[in-house]
Amino acid sequence: MFGNHTFSVMLSQKFTCPPSTVWNSIHLLRLCIALLALSHIQTTVARNSILKESLASIQSKALAGDVHYQGALAIFHKFGEKGLAIDFIEAERWAKLAAQKQGSLGLCTLAALELERGNTERGRFLYDEAYLHSNLRSVVKHQDPIALFCMGMIEIDNPPRNFAKGIRQLSKSAEMGFATAQATLGMIYFSGIGVKKNPELAIKWCSRAAREKHPLGMFYLGMAYSIGDGVAQNDDYALRWIRAAADRQLTMAQLTFGMKLATGDGTEKNLELAVEWLGKAATRGKSPEAKLQLRRYENQLLRMRTPTAAYVPDDQEKSAIQLAQRQILKKDPPRENRFESPPVAPPKRIPSPPTPAPPTRMTDLTIDGTKDAALQGDLLATKNLGLKHYAAKDFKQARKWFEIAAIKNEPESLRYLGILYFMGQGVELDYKLAAQWFTKAVRAGDLESTRYLRIVKQFKQ
Repeated sequence: MFGNHTFSVMLSQKFTCPPSTVWNSIHLLRLCIALLALSHIQTTVARNSILKESLASIQSKALAGDVHYQGALAIFHKFGEKGLAIDFIEAERWAKLAAQKQGSLGLCTLAALELERGNTERGRFLYDEAYLHSNLRSVVKHQDPIALFCMGMIEIDNPPRNFAKGIRQLSKSAEMGFATAQATLGMIYFSGIGVKKNPELAIKWCSRAAREKHPLGMFYLGMAYSIGDGVAQNDDYALRWIRAAADRQLTMAQLTFGMKLATGDGTEKNLELAVEWLGKAATRGKSPEAKLQLRRYENQLLRMRTPTAAYVPDDQEKSAIQLAQRQILKKDPPRENRFESPPVAPPKRIPSPPTPAPPTRMTDLTIDGTKDAALQGDLLATKNLGLKHYAAKDFKQARKWFEIAAIKNEPESLRYLGILYFMGQGVELDYKLAAQWFTKAVRAGDLESTRYLRIVKQFKQ
């Protein structure tokens, strides 16, 4: 079987073609063209079978300088194909090697990385380079599954967008067994971005990708189980799939798993483990949302580990000794739980305490009980007391308790102090001070304050 080299040798030879042999020369030329076409088809088939090759074989060919395999390896590292964990550094390294020789897959990988970093203009430029100045279109014509995926993403992400055409190309790639295309299709049908939402198709493609241990496929399958979309809701299955994707370094899976642990959504609440996973998403994945949530739950964890000091206001009539005794008596365990000394017999007669008069209003009881806890340093009670006064439009008292809670960096109290100054409630209206309080609240992990901060900045201009 002749290859490209054989064909070039044959063309380089000097053939003497007398008139009587012109017909034979034409046949010879046709034969050479057929052999070249056959050689090209064999190369295309070989590249189509890249999905069936072992990772070691792909890495070996990439190291040998094959541009197509270098680009493929870049995509595999970016999305977690062939059992690889997601690794943007390795993905970029191989993509740059391929892009230096105008390798289409390398250019497309670099484009996708730039888009994820928020560098939209640079990402779209690289997609244009891949489309106009590489062999991408010719490789797509020969039904290369990875090239089909790249072309589909160009149609979807690079204006003018053509979702219908992009999804057709992704579907071809997915049918050929490319797990990244399968997971991407599942994501699109799961979210309804650019197409009508279709839970059945989403589950079909995510399941196929998840069977190949593809992080994105595992994550969206876990999310489907988490909310009961296309499958019966199942927290156990949800957490297993999301955790599996998180282990493969998918940032959004790490963030989601961390938040589930932090809030106790479908699992036992575990702040220490939550902070660990949020830290991975924030540092390795560089997720701004993960950084925000990490600060929030690190503060909560710190407050749990380091009890706050009890606040004693100036109008407190009881002495410090009395307050301390009261706290100690609250923590005194029942006698039956002590084993170092025998139980003491109860007195013969226990006088009944006088029955307190019922409160005149339920709100009085609620506020008094909350105030009592707040005076003893309960941060949650302090914030709630501020909220109760705020709801009653007693803004001066609300501000007092919010400021006490703000000393301990309580996020919601910080936000409400911003609202007081933004609205001029009980204080002189001051947009600058409002922005300062909202900024502190955001840094403490209060997501709601980001909206207020954007609004108040408009008023400051």
